[in-house]
Amino acid sequence: MKCPYCNEEMEQGYLQAMRRVAWVKQIHKVSLLPKQGEVLLENNTFGDAVFSAHICKKCKRVLLDYSDKDIEEG
Repeated sequence: MKCPYCNEEMEQGYLQAMRRVAWVKQIHKVSLLPKQGEVLLENNTFGDAVFSAHICKKCKRVLLDYSDKDIEEG
């Protein structure tokens, strides 16, 4: 997938959250330190969540896909 901002190729992965939010290539137990190739996006208290996402490391943007989630909109 091409980044809509800079047209570079984006990497497929997941946005994973618990007490931190990280983009990861493979879903795994969340730890305090990011593994090689992962991007630590936030370090706050969040509930456990995993979303399919693409990342552009050039312009530092993440496209999140929640189309497979049953989320009620307010």
